[in-house]
Amino acid sequence: MPTHPGQMAFIGGHKKSDELHPFEVAQREFEEESAHHRDAIKCVGLLRPVYTARGQPIVPVVAELMMDVQTFLQQAKSNGEWDHMIALPWDKINRPEFWNYAEVRSHSTYQILMTTIAAKSYLHHAEKNDADFVLWGATARMVWSYLALYYQSSSRFNHAP
Repeated sequence: MPTHPGQMAFIGGHKKSDELHPFEVAQREFEEESAHHRDAIKCVGLLRPVYTARGQPIVPVVAELMMDVQTFLQQAKSNGEWDHMIALPWDKINRPEFWNYAEVRSHSTYQILMTTIAAKSYLHHAEKNDADFVLWGATARMVWSYLALYYQSSSRFNHAP
């Protein structure tokens, strides 16, 4: 996001007063931020709210993309809120050994959950995938929550921050 250089985020945003369900917000934001029609995603469910470092709650919406990933990336157009759009194959993120913690000390001490998205391991909207990215913060917690749900029978995912 241009306002948060180097920070990765999912498509999303703030609820408008006439929107009653988080999926309505997700559909509108999807359309605004990707230039694809809102019907290109189908709601699968919601995850527990995740809180940003500033205490802002985020309600993650899990949705199924109703088109080919390559087509989605090739036709996506930024509304100015993102510089890069990538798609990461599931096998590059789905194991706990890919994830790390770091301790940050400022006014208080807290842990950051993160994983590296290595160059050449993802699809890029402009066919350029030669940079490493770090998935961290609230976005990483959303992915971790999804992984925990996906693998809920595995005790390896029961210790998420």
